[in-house]
Amino acid sequence: MDNTVQPKPHPLPPANFNQISLPITESHQTWYRLNPAPYSSSIYFDKSGRGRFDHPSASYGILYVAEAIEGAFIECFGRNLGIKAVAEADIKTRNLFEITSERSLIFVDLLGSGLVKIGADARVTSGSYTVSRAWIEAIYNHPQQVDGIRYYSRHDNDKVCCGLFQRTKEFLTEKNTFNLVDNHLIKLGEILNHYEYGLI
Repeated sequence: MDNTVQPKPHPLPPANFNQISLPITESHQTWYRLNPAPYSSSIYFDKSGRGRFDHPSASYGILYVAEAIEGAFIECFGRNLGIKAVAEADIKTRNLFEITSERSLIFVDLLGSGLVKIGADARVTSGSYTVSRAWIEAIYNHPQQVDGIRYYSRHDNDKVCCGLFQRTKEFLTEKNTFNLVDNHLIKLGEILNHYEYGLI
């Protein structure tokens, strides 16, 4: 007999969510994004509905970035679980962009104690997309009008990623530093060693 207690389905945001004080952090740093090389800009607020935090009716967009280059890499090239190699040609299809803001941005922390403070757990950032989107919509519409969210990468929970809401667009600037193979070879080697990936 299996006596394992299974967790209940993750709840949706409560009716009084707008009365909750959101756990926030202020950040004024450089964020990173590995963007498809054909595009001259990486500042793309996704409304496709394919991403975890995309709004299902596309009423707002979200820009996915990482706080470290490693986070951008593993979010891009770590999706095929168990595959411990990445093709040089694939890496060259994406350019590394540095994204900064002219003012500090205010994020809701969906990591550490921040999850408990809003009545959620880590499934908000790693479980059902339906649940994730419901919570992010509630955060987006919250009276505190935050700039985005911080959460752990699903592929490396030591790395922090951010979702920037479209309301931040006018404050953002970017720099294209081009692909990791031709322009960041030492850093690429460090990343491959860290994840024990081969380069083919």
